[in-house]
Amino acid sequence: MLAAITWVGHLRDGDTAPMKNPEDRVELDRMPGALAHEPHSASTFHSIRRDRLRWLAVATAGAVVVFAANYLFFVRTRLGQELDNAALVGGEHEPQGLITDAWELLDIISVASLAAACVVIGVVALLRRRVALAVAALVTIGVANVATQLLKRIVLERPDLIGAGDTNSLPSGHATVAASVCVGLVMVTAPRWRSIVGLVAVLFPISVGVAVVTAAWHRPSDSIAAFCVVLGTAALSLVVVVSIFGLEPDARPPRWFRRSALGLAVAAVIALGGLGVVGLWLVRDQLREGPLEQGWESVAYASSTAGISGVAIAVLLCLVLALRGVAVGRSSRPPVVPLGARDGDHEQTGTPQLDP
Repeated sequence: MLAAITWVGHLRDGDTAPMKNPEDRVELDRMPGALAHEPHSASTFHSIRRDRLRWLAVATAGAVVVFAANYLFFVRTRLGQELDNAALVGGEHEPQGLITDAWELLDIISVASLAAACVVIGVVALLRRRVALAVAALVTIGVANVATQLLKRIVLERPDLIGAGDTNSLPSGHATVAASVCVGLVMVTAPRWRSIVGLVAVLFPISVGVAVVTAAWHRPSDSIAAFCVVLGTAALSLVVVVSIFGLEPDARPPRWFRRSALGLAVAAVIALGGLGVVGLWLVRDQLREGPLEQGWESVAYASSTAGISGVAIAVLLCLVLALRGVAVGRSSRPPVVPLGARDGDHEQTGTPQLDP
């Protein structure tokens, strides 16, 4: 122990020579907090920043591709409109109590509630001394909601291919509000709590995305498009912040929790996405035989809600993975940089880890 303390003293005096006795390293690793760390090289930080920027770029591109595919199929093709409309009608067959609950949930979303959510998100970021991140989160919410209205009212058109009208409703404004608030909260949350907050917060956009279909306010594709708009906007905002203000390592949850949460999220996306695709494929076969019966309209509704849920989880998963182990932007507090060890070596001491 004395040797460990002496070595730390040498570090403070500028002596960075390694220890000769391996037992001294063991003792130092057991020391809490800032004593058990050494600086990462500049090349390591540049590599990590490039990696996170690549993840964010991929998330942006993925959001654009999914949005375009969703619009081109469900709005611009006859089959897509039939499937979308079948799910919309299927929601009307749900129990009246469920429809009433959907209306009550949607009534919560208003200008006042959105402003209150923005205040909470801003306060969380400022308490962490991340001013740039607070601005990025609030800009994400504002830009995503404005973009949704522009796309829905000006940019996009809906041809009337099945006699259901030509009024465009894609993307959903309510789903955009819910998803942007959820994503904004995840953006400003510290890495230690980001996975937990994401797992809980994602229930809000899922509920709203399904509720707008249940209440017959929107088609399922409208909710999916809204989630894509939010993901693309958030990823672009984070690219700007990371490029200008950089990032810092920060404490993370235990490795067992990260792996469990990742496995759960990936399994949910695969399962829900698979159910959605298979269900709509079966409904497509029935459409070829003629008008759908009520039961098949309910299948279309259930399949669409599974797809909405899967896309919402995928959005949060993309952001959490892109920001894993790092705090975005600079804080006024000095960064604590971990020892360059493998993932999980310092989970018991609470020392932050930075994965390349």
